[in-house]
Amino acid sequence: MRRTLTLAALALLTASTAALAQNTSVIAGGPHDLANGSALRILGTNLSINGQTCVFCHTPHGGSNSIPLWNRAAPNGGSYQLYTSSTSAATATASQVASGVSGACMSCHDGTMAMDVLINVNGLSSSAVAFTRQAGAKSTYSNFGGGTSNLMSGGLPFLGSDLRNDHPVAIVYNTARAARLSEYVAQAINGTKITVGTTEPLPLFGTSSVTATVECASCHNAHNNSLGNFLRKANTGSAMCLTCHVK
Repeated sequence: MRRTLTLAALALLTASTAALAQNTSVIAGGPHDLANGSALRILGTNLSINGQTCVFCHTPHGGSNSIPLWNRAAPNGGSYQLYTSSTSAATATASQVASGVSGACMSCHDGTMAMDVLINVNGLSSSAVAFTRQAGAKSTYSNFGGGTSNLMSGGLPFLGSDLRNDHPVAIVYNTARAARLSEYVAQAINGTKITVGTTEPLPLFGTSSVTATVECASCHNAHNNSLGNFLRKANTGSAMCLTCHVK
């Protein structure tokens, strides 16, 4: 009996340790490290990308300028269904979501674009790249790429194209606040940074306080998962919500 309990305790400790390993302040070893231990190879050339932690999002050459050295195409966004509310004065279009900062997140999380459809991998263009997953790979996507596989299709990270039950993004914060000044915290400008809140402020995205938008990255930091779900701050006592909303 004692041996059984000991084994059970060890199993629980191992599971807890594995879970904590995902909550890292760096990309390596976390949920956004798609190359970690995957033993992915470029089909036909046998060039390994194992350990190239950044390649699924960024490239040092030939990337998009809309997001720093971005290595993925923007999603289409044509099928997006967006959040609406009778109490909100700020709205956005599907094209604004797809072409903005949040479009970078949606290029994986809406499930319309394969995870391995990249602009540049080891100097090869997207059309020349397809991956095969080697035996024993730890990757969580399908067996090969080329745009028809490796699609995100379920679980917590999968948002899909129906965003009606998600916080609105690509909306101008100042527009929402102007309609109900008493219900929103004022923006603050510090150099080129526009934020909301005093304790662990959250970022807005734009060139001025009257045009800056709320994006996925206002609440989530893709490079830091130490709090889980890539949150920028803990939401204990609704602290995340109360950074912007006065309730």
